Amino acid sequence: MELIIHFLAVLVLARILSPEDIGTYSVAAFLMALLHTFRDFGVVQYLIQEQDLTSQKIRSCMGVAIMLALTVATVLLVSSGLIARFYDNPAIERILWVMAGSFAVSPFGSVLGGLFRREMQLKKIFFVRISSTLCHVAVAISCAMHGYGALSLAWANFAGILSYGIAANLMRNKGTPWLPRFTNIKTILSFGSIAAVGNAANTAGTNVPDLIVGKVMDMAAVGYLSRANGLVQLFTRFLTDALLPLILPYYAQIRRQGDNLAEHYQLSVVYLTALAWPFFAAMMLMSYPIVRTLYGTQWDASVPLVELLSIAGAVSSISMFAGHVMVANGQVRNATISQLLSLPFRVATVYIASRYGLLATAIALIFSECLTLGIVSHFVYKTIDIGLGTLLLACRKSVVVALCTAVVPLAVRILWDGEKEQPWIPLAIGIAGAGLGWIIGVFVVSHPLKNHLLSLRRPASV
Repeated sequence: MELIIHFLAVLVLARILSPEDIGTYSVAAFLMALLHTFRDFGVVQYLIQEQDLTSQKIRSCMGVAIMLALTVATVLLVSSGLIARFYDNPAIERILWVMAGSFAVSPFGSVLGGLFRREMQLKKIFFVRISSTLCHVAVAISCAMHGYGALSLAWANFAGILSYGIAANLMRNKGTPWLPRFTNIKTILSFGSIAAVGNAANTAGTNVPDLIVGKVMDMAAVGYLSRANGLVQLFTRFLTDALLPLILPYYAQIRRQGDNLAEHYQLSVVYLTALAWPFFAAMMLMSYPIVRTLYGTQWDASVPLVELLSIAGAVSSISMFAGHVMVANGQVRNATISQLLSLPFRVATVYIASRYGLLATAIALIFSECLTLGIVSHFVYKTIDIGLGTLLLACRKSVVVALCTAVVPLAVRILWDGEKEQPWIPLAIGIAGAGLGWIIGVFVVSHPLKNHLLSLRRPASV
C-alpha cells in the first residue's frame, strides 16, 4: 500500500518537477541518506538483535539516538554552504537546511519503530508507515504545485519523518519508557560503530553514482539516472516497505530458537529470485513503454538506462538478504567488511565511466554489482556455510520462471510497430503476458511458490 501511494505520487511529480529538480534533490538526498546511517548508528539493529532487552537498555538507545541525531543535524547545517558551493548550486544549501530539521525530529519515532519491528507488530508498523507516507506525499505534491521545485521533496521528507514520530508515539507499546538515558551506552555505541560503517558503505554504494554524475556531468544527467534507478528500484522498494523491515527480526528469531539459519536463508533467496528475476526481465524488455506511459516524453533519456540497470538489479537481488542474515547471526563485522571491500571498486568504476556518459555509467554499475555479489557471498559462506554456487543451483527454477515471464514482453518488443503516442497499449499487453507467463512458469517447474499460489484458492478454515 505504501509503495502504491509513493508510486502514484512519483507519477504526478514527474510531470511537475524537471530533471534538474530531481537531480538537485538526489544529490542532497544522498548526503542525507549517508548521514542517516550515522544518526541511527545501528541503534535499531541493536534493539532488534539484542537477546536480553531491558527497559534501561531501551532508554539508553533513546539517549544515543537523540545525541547522534542532533550531532548530525549540526554537521549538516554547518557544511551546507560548502556542499552547495562544491556543486555550484545554491538550492542544495536550502535543501540541506530542511534536512537538518528532519534529523533533529527523527529520534521521536526511530526507536519506537525498532521496537515494533522486534516484536513484529505488523498492524502498528502498517499504521505508522502509511500515516507517514500520506503526509509525505501530500506535502510533496502541494509544494511542487506551488513552485518550490526541488525544495518540495525536502519539505515532504521533513513532514514524513515528523508524522512518523507522532504516529509511533500514538501507538507506543504499554510499558515502553518515555525518558532517555545517557549512561551505560558503551555497548550500544560499540555495536553501532561497526553497524553504522557498514550501513554507510551500503548507502554510499547505492547512491554514489548520483553524487559523482552530479559533479562530472550535470544535474539533468543526475535526474535521468535517478529516474531510471527509481524505476528499477521499484522491486527493492516493495521489499523495503513490505518485507525488509521484518527480515532481520525473522532471522534473529530463528537464531534465538536455535534453528538452521542456512536453510531458511537459502529458501528466502529462492523465493526472492522467483519474484525479482521475472520483474527485472519484464522491466528491461518494456523499458520504453514504461517510461513513456508513466513519466512522459521528457524522460526518454532514461530508457536505455533502465534496460542496463535492470541487469544490475537482477544481480544484486541474489544478495539482498545477505547483510541481514549476517547481522542476525551476530556477524555484524562480516557484514560491514563485505560492504567496505566492494565500495572502492564501485566508486572508481563509476567515476571513470561517468566521463564517457550515462550509458557507460550504467554498464559500470553492472560490473560493480557482480563484484559485490562475489564478495558478499564469500562472507555469507563464512557466516552460515552456504556458498554462491549452492544458492544459484537452488535458484535454477527461478531462471525458468523468469524466461517464461519474458516471452510475451519480448514478442511485444520485437513485433510492436503501433503508434508511439500510445505506449500504454504495448505496456498493457506486456504486463498481462508477463503475469500469465510467470504463473505458467511457477507451475511448470513446480517452484516452491506454487504451494502458496494454490493456498490462495483454498477457503479459509473456520
